[in-house]
Amino acid sequence: MGKHIGVERQSVALRSEIAHRAARLIAEDHILDFAQAKKKAARQLGVTEGRALPSNQEIEAALESYRAIYQPDHAGHLDRLRGKALILMRLLTEFQPYLTGSVLSGVAGPHSDINLLIYTDDPKAVELFLLNRQIDYQIAEQDPLHRHADYPTLVLWYDDSAVKLHVRPLDAERNNPRRDDRERIRAEQLQALLENGLATADGSLLPA
Repeated sequence: MGKHIGVERQSVALRSEIAHRAARLIAEDHILDFAQAKKKAARQLGVTEGRALPSNQEIEAALESYRAIYQPDHAGHLDRLRGKALILMRLLTEFQPYLTGSVLSGVAGPHSDINLLIYTDDPKAVELFLLNRQIDYQIAEQDPLHRHADYPTLVLWYDDSAVKLHVRPLDAERNNPRRDDRERIRAEQLQALLENGLATADGSLLPA
């Protein structure tokens, strides 16, 4: 009986250690995916036992504790980045952009990129839009093997934040069921998010 309790305590302690290591990876390395963070944390700790992996709820609690100690200004930084994103989305309203990435999920740091998705079959129209408004941008280097290699990612700066406009064809918007409201949202949803503060650490309570 005593041996069983001892093993159980060791298991709880190990889960806690992995959760806190994963939280640090999320907070500092901006790993968006909780499953990836916990697996990387387990590898760093030399853990191969799958049953020892903590739940997402345990990681959320560890992340909240980590930020309370090491990143007390995180909520303010995140709100400022989301506010910048909203201004840009309204500027680009004719392209109906989505916010995605770490600024949406909530794991962004103060210097994280703002990532916007634009679906259009006329990628040159986005560049022309920027040129007509004298907005400087660069075209990010693309992986030639990427399935949307013909569609650019445009990089610009707004209020000291790097912004990436990921241009994709219209059919990619319709034919990607893996993306849902937790991974991309429109300007009006971001506005509600800022007003109501509905997001958790992993963005799981975004407005519908």
